[in-house]
Amino acid sequence: MGVPEHRAPAASIRRLRPLTERVLARFPGPRAAGIAVWALVPWLNAGANLLLPADSRTEVWEQSGALVVLNYAALSAAVVLTVWGADHIARRVEELPARTSTLRVDASQRFAEINDVVGPLLGAVATAVAFALVALADAGWGPAALRAPTWFVLGVAFWGFLWTYGALQLGLDRLGREPLGRDAAAADPTLGLAPVGRLAFTGLWLLLAWLVPVMLTALEDVVAVAVGAAVLAVALASFFLSLARLHRRMVEVKDREVGLARRLYAEAYEPVRSVRTLEELDRQRSLLAAADALEKRAHAIHEWPIDERTVARVLTIATSVVGITIARLILDPFGL
Repeated sequence: MGVPEHRAPAASIRRLRPLTERVLARFPGPRAAGIAVWALVPWLNAGANLLLPADSRTEVWEQSGALVVLNYAALSAAVVLTVWGADHIARRVEELPARTSTLRVDASQRFAEINDVVGPLLGAVATAVAFALVALADAGWGPAALRAPTWFVLGVAFWGFLWTYGALQLGLDRLGREPLGRDAAAADPTLGLAPVGRLAFTGLWLLLAWLVPVMLTALEDVVAVAVGAAVLAVALASFFLSLARLHRRMVEVKDREVGLARRLYAEAYEPVRSVRTLEELDRQRSLLAAADALEKRAHAIHEWPIDERTVARVLTIATSVVGITIARLILDPFGL
């Protein structure tokens, strides 16, 4: 028998709350207003930078005015996207048990790290210290004192999302340890795991939508580019690694179904091999056709819970961004 469809009552599911949602809960007023205030932090930093002497500003201000505005606009958009995205991932994870019938999902246990606050806070502190030290070395105490609190506040938003994304990958890896139901092949070519694949891809798309604009508008900031490139590489690697166990489960089911179809075809064809007459072939025709259709259906079973063409597009975007970033960093010192 297959794994029964698991529908946990809403009251039994512990609400998954990323760090960013816990911070927003302390804001007075509507949640959207809290996000808007959070998104104003880069512009407050920009205003404070204008009060500093020109030679005390960080390298971001060495760009043209349009690029400076784009840089701060990208940071503001990133805050909105990461705060909203972390909560969106958490809500989608909570909905997963009701959407997946061939795999038992306990969201509160498999994705429990989404509720952690220590990890993302430590990441925010480390980010603030790193940016402050670079500013101290390049421009002095004033920019360093300004950058530290700014990047701590931004880091809470960014690391809150990254931690949620990491918890998502870890939870997906745990799901791969669960056996698929014996009747999983009867569900559809994705073995009923399409919701899992969509959830994984939602996280990756949100990360790319946040990271790519920030990287492209911060090419003058070596630290930001290095951190962004590292995060992008780790995110892509973790995306595939998190689905590797499910991939192996799906391959096992596919191999099993193909083997079954071939065995049934061989059994249906055995009388024809023995008698070697057209009459016997005609008698076995319906069985042979059914076994052949069963084998074609088995070969159509997916080996990943995600669409391969979409994966190819994401990899193309990611490699293009990395290529553009590297080219810009190489050519920029020559004024090209």
